[in-house]
Amino acid sequence: MLVIISDLHLTDGTTGKTVAADAFERFRGRLQELAYHASFRGGMGSYKPLEQLDLVLLGDVLDVVRSTKWSDEQPGDPNYARPWNDLEDDEERARLARKVDQITDAILVENQDALKQLQRLASDKPLKLPQATASGFPVKGGDRQPVKTYIHYLAGNHDWFWVIDKPEFEPIRQKVVAALGLANLPGPFAHDPADSDMLSTTYAQHKVFARHGDIYDPFNYDEEKGRSAASLGDAIVVDLMNRFPHEAQLRLGGSGDKNLEALLDGLAELSNVRPSLLVPVWIQGLTKSLNIPKETANEVKRIWNEIADKALDSPFVRAQDSWSPFDTVDLLETTLRFTRVLSFHSIAELVTWIQDRLWGGDSSFAKFSLEEDAFLNQTAKYFIYGHTHHYETVPLYTGMKDDELFEQWYFNSGTWHPLHEATIIKPTERTFVEHKVLTFLTFYKEDERKGRAYETWTGTLDR
Repeated sequence: MLVIISDLHLTDGTTGKTVAADAFERFRGRLQELAYHASFRGGMGSYKPLEQLDLVLLGDVLDVVRSTKWSDEQPGDPNYARPWNDLEDDEERARLARKVDQITDAILVENQDALKQLQRLASDKPLKLPQATASGFPVKGGDRQPVKTYIHYLAGNHDWFWVIDKPEFEPIRQKVVAALGLANLPGPFAHDPADSDMLSTTYAQHKVFARHGDIYDPFNYDEEKGRSAASLGDAIVVDLMNRFPHEAQLRLGGSGDKNLEALLDGLAELSNVRPSLLVPVWIQGLTKSLNIPKETANEVKRIWNEIADKALDSPFVRAQDSWSPFDTVDLLETTLRFTRVLSFHSIAELVTWIQDRLWGGDSSFAKFSLEEDAFLNQTAKYFIYGHTHHYETVPLYTGMKDDELFEQWYFNSGTWHPLHEATIIKPTERTFVEHKVLTFLTFYKEDERKGRAYETWTGTLDR
């Protein structure tokens, strides 16, 4: 049995809310049920306890990018670092490793109760199932049989630091391995599943191919430099999304006005807005819904524009601006500044156009699975990406193979996170709704789960 989760974005607590520890307790309970049902074999349902469970963390589980600790130091300070530090420069690499280590420690402390639930699955508190009778039924009472659990961590774009093949990062990885009870071998975590023999074997056993999916997002993956490098998305998160709520709090907080305090609390959630390019539109809607006075709302916009200007004018961002008349940097400049160039109506229209240009008209990554070798050579039936935070089940292909029906499907593993999502009514006058979501995917091999091949669960909870 193979279970896949992704995009939990567990942070150090400095940038908005993350999933509570009790979600992991419920997840463990659900794993117990799934393992029990997987123990009923073949069409007749004869009971044989499941012996092994593989749990894949498909990227962005720990979020090192979303931390205000990146702004603790100023340029020139001995510990100043950014994700785009030069990894070939010994001093810059050492500074980056120290910052990643600091943030990682804070994440592990902030989420220790939740992560302990995972770690114990693979160590001192495994799932346990009833023994089987000689006639193939579960034994009532008596000793239970443990299920050996292997937890695999595949890197995404907010935890890509685990991929860096430099000695300074190995002790940090080992902290993560110990805290989560991972089966990852020493050395860089895999980003491409082909880089892990253990994971490739597990995928083959379940006819699955899964990756984080960030390679299909030009804002969050540099195709030329690969995954061991920062992206434009890192710059926007570190120098804009992380800094803006903190700066707004410093300049506007402490007034005692309940609506203003609600606004400042709400701004901490801007990293959970989808699509993220609509953040200025979301902030505008938040100020309106809370009846923020025009003068204060304009000050919020001025603070945003000031920080956006600095982020977009950084040497790292400018170095990626090409001669193309409308490249990704130009898109960011146009959409992330408050009415500097366009109205909010026009920004919403432009984001729709961007989706069409970059992703074929929507944010679904299903189409990219058609390009995977495992799809083309039909070695896998089930293709899984994370990254978009939108759970999906999409049929890809059906036909005959070896005189049997052969189907291929795409799944997105969603997220465990609060989301602020744009409504579809009047797309150019976007409004947003908030809810919490939790998704996990399960795939079975051979005769597990009475011969069924997959099972998916996603839930939503009102804010």
